[in-house]
Amino acid sequence: MGRKGENKRMKRAKAPSFWTIHRKSHQFTVTTAAGPYSKEESYPLTVLIRDVLKMVNTYHEARNVIRDGKILVDGVVRLTPDFPVGLMNVLEIPILKKVYRMVAVKGSALAPVEIPDSEKNLKLCKVMSKTTVRGGKIQYGFHDGRSILAESETDLSPGDVCLLEVPAQKILRVVALKKGILALAVKGKRAGKIGHIKELRPGTFTKPKMADFDIEGVVAELPADMVFAVGDEKPLVTVTGSR
Repeated sequence: MGRKGENKRMKRAKAPSFWTIHRKSHQFTVTTAAGPYSKEESYPLTVLIRDVLKMVNTYHEARNVIRDGKILVDGVVRLTPDFPVGLMNVLEIPILKKVYRMVAVKGSALAPVEIPDSEKNLKLCKVMSKTTVRGGKIQYGFHDGRSILAESETDLSPGDVCLLEVPAQKILRVVALKKGILALAVKGKRAGKIGHIKELRPGTFTKPKMADFDIEGVVAELPADMVFAVGDEKPLVTVTGSR
């Protein structure tokens, strides 16, 4: 069945600030469909390939490319033009032999960074929730909406990051959110900066968990949800690039 009552467009002036679109050339643009990311944290697939990557010139061209199955997100062909693409998603365009990872870069909360073909099946996912389910297994919920059932001996906590093999969802490595690890700032004016966690302080009823974030010798206090663990001594995958 077709979707009814859903608003598939929005005014360009109200689009998230990180969207690299012309605000005054047209009144409306495509909005994101309901999915793993909210509108404020993602790009619609159409806008991403048309306005950011400039693969096509018009909405109709973008829609045809997508519906022909020529775009993969995290190793899965996506046929929905307004599918939301967010933080750490891997965008593969086989016809162009290009692979991109969506990360925070300087001046933007979200932008595509070209990565080597060897990383197209690797994705960093942040643990957001942990629940015990029937059978003694643990269900972990990640920042991109996916969930994984793991045996009880797999011990992860919210804030930890897993290196997943996608689309198989196999956990390859784990980076615990702790003192000394390497992290990427994903929000605020320091978005796109990489530094080390110098200290973690537990949250209170009125204050979130905080992290002392060392960027090239300058220490800033940030809420822990604004940093994304990416490795120990060096990032596990490519997470930086110039816009």
